[in-house]
Amino acid sequence: MKKQIFVICFLLVAGQIIHAQQSDFSKLTGAYLGQKPPGMTPEIFAPGFVSTGLSELNSVFSPDGSEFYFCVRNLYAEAVFCVKNINGEWTKPERLPFADQFGEIDVSLSPNGMRMFFCSKKSVPGDNKPKNDHDIWMSEKTDGMWTSPVHLGNAVNSDREDFYPVSAKNGNLYFNSQREGEGTNNIYVSRYVEGKYIQAEKLGIEINSEYREFDPYIAPDESFIIFSSNRPDGFGGGDLYISYKKEDGTWTTAQNMGEPINSAGPEFCPMLSPGSKYLFFTSGGLTNPPLPKAVWNYEDFFEAHNSPANNSTDIYWVDAKIIIDLKHEIFL
Repeated sequence: MKKQIFVICFLLVAGQIIHAQQSDFSKLTGAYLGQKPPGMTPEIFAPGFVSTGLSELNSVFSPDGSEFYFCVRNLYAEAVFCVKNINGEWTKPERLPFADQFGEIDVSLSPNGMRMFFCSKKSVPGDNKPKNDHDIWMSEKTDGMWTSPVHLGNAVNSDREDFYPVSAKNGNLYFNSQREGEGTNNIYVSRYVEGKYIQAEKLGIEINSEYREFDPYIAPDESFIIFSSNRPDGFGGGDLYISYKKEDGTWTTAQNMGEPINSAGPEFCPMLSPGSKYLFFTSGGLTNPPLPKAVWNYEDFFEAHNSPANNSTDIYWVDAKIIIDLKHEIFL
């Protein structure tokens, strides 16, 4: 009986917290969910609303800044959520209209906002069974609504994990894949030629290495690429690297983006905001967390568990000037 009473009380407390978050969400107004823009030091984006005690990763704004998409991944479930600015107020997160039990992850929008790319384990056309690995899918916006997604076929996808598709303005699609075998991860591009994606090509040694490279963000004009890698020269857990395209069309050797972007925890899922003003990325893992200043009771533990920076992943943002500064260093 005591156990039942405890469970009921726990659910009531949890329900009050969730209800409070949902009620407060509609109070968010202004650009970027009403958040104060960061400087050159990364900050958690929308703590308590987008970045919570869940594992959030990967985010993107629509070109006009009126829609914000982000992913949540916990246990065996993954999903893409969207919040919209309607009449000046931001709505609470809702799943995509075509969401299913197979989940969606690694969402991005084309530079004009008319195409959405994401990854899923849903069954491919002609097969009723869900896949064991993720493939890349695309939905198009028609009359303000996202259409039923289509599978991008074998020119893009493989029989292994294919993740994090990001489109350039010319339609070329960059993504990472484990198609070379278990434990591998490299960055590929499928070029968009005469309205079709052609066979994906692996990028060169300036980008890919013997280590894992993943989560590529390509600039709309393909002038630079940001990605994550677990190379041994990093700070730990996987860092963000950047490479710039030279005048002859080749890439500079990728450079670690350094502190304060990278930390001892993992950094991945880079994405730029409209107008390339801010760099959004995912970071997780606490290094040497401080001890509590006082003895914690149950409510303290519960609050910490449901708050960002709790050793799960959160979404961060920082002034994108770092990209210009690094370019000046490389081309000096």
